[in-house]
Amino acid sequence: MVNKIKVENLSCYYNKKCVLESLNINVVQNEILSVIGPASSGKTTFLRTLNRMNDLDITYSRKGDVYLDDNNIFDMKMESLRKRVGMLFAMPIPLPMSIYENIIYAPKRLGLITRESYQDTIVEQALKDASLWNEVKDRLNSSATRMSGGQQQRLCIARILAVNPEVILFDEPCSGLDPVSTAKVEESMLELKQKYTIVLVTNNVKQASRVSDRTAFFLMGKLVEIDKTARLFVSPKEKATEDYITGRFG
Repeated sequence: MVNKIKVENLSCYYNKKCVLESLNINVVQNEILSVIGPASSGKTTFLRTLNRMNDLDITYSRKGDVYLDDNNIFDMKMESLRKRVGMLFAMPIPLPMSIYENIIYAPKRLGLITRESYQDTIVEQALKDASLWNEVKDRLNSSATRMSGGQQQRLCIARILAVNPEVILFDEPCSGLDPVSTAKVEESMLELKQKYTIVLVTNNVKQASRVSDRTAFFLMGKLVEIDKTARLFVSPKEKATEDYITGRFG
């Protein structure tokens, strides 16, 4: 197995209060790693550190290192890192423009389109990879804000794919979606791992059990346990892990 991301002795702080302590964890290439745990466990802080979104918070500081392949992400230019590591948030935020323009906006802005004739190909492939093409191919010029919530979330996935990243971070991507839309997003994730490495933060332990190859359980800023999902959900090593996934936690 090839490690795509390597986290070494990572500790994160807000206003000097430690929220993630001495984390050591690897993410294997082309896997879905789910991160579960109760509120205030450091899950989102960990996720936002992987593409340095926390750097925008003046109260944030950290110790330790994170490597993408062999590159320390804290030595990389931000634009270069964001091209390689995309992030999807809990609430879909389509741009107030057409479906087509939503997809092509970032590649244009980043100078990734060398010929205008490539645009249609980029849009079609991104929508297909996000399992959305068949639903919108006949209305690409209609407003993205008129799409359903589930479609908007898959549009945001397609928007990330259009810049051809290597890693995709999912932060509670289905928290506001109905079961049908959730199933479609999960289906997209399972297909995407053939090309991309995925880190999923979710409060839905059933979702983690359905889609992830491995699952990490965080508690109060510490990594309690990480294992293959099938093994962790059947026979966790730590009682706290068992209590959480069975709903007896607290």
